Amino acid sequence: MKKYRKEKSFLEELRKIPNISLACEKVGIARNTVYRWCREDSDFDARVEDALVSGIDSINDLAESKLITNINQGKQRAIQYWLDNNKKNYARPRPKNFWDVANEPGHITEIVISPVDPERVRLEKELKEAKEND
Repeated sequence: MKKYRKEKSFLEELRKIPNISLACEKVGIARNTVYRWCREDSDFDARVEDALVSGIDSINDLAESKLITNINQGKQRAIQYWLDNNKKNYARPRPKNFWDVANEPGHITEIVISPVDPERVRLEKELKEAKEND
């Protein structure tokens, strides 16, 4: 398939699925190829951005229609979500700078999960029991 056909097919897929990896897979081109085309051709880069925006809008419309379907079916969680986000009387109060504050130092931004050493846990438990018995 010639380059311009692949570009066109890729952009069409990107409008349907706003994910570069998935659109590449569907068309049969490598992600690196798309990124190279973007670097080499600013017009293509702009068309990729437009296709992404269009695809995201499309997915948002789909999600909203599914939400409305769930509301029509009487699903409580969907109703609650809609009211929390669209009706002032139901919205949970948040400070105006809620999202700014969450990014300040001292707030949890990352949680690291490490494997537990069973021997260490056993020793800590024994030490704790020994302190309690003293």
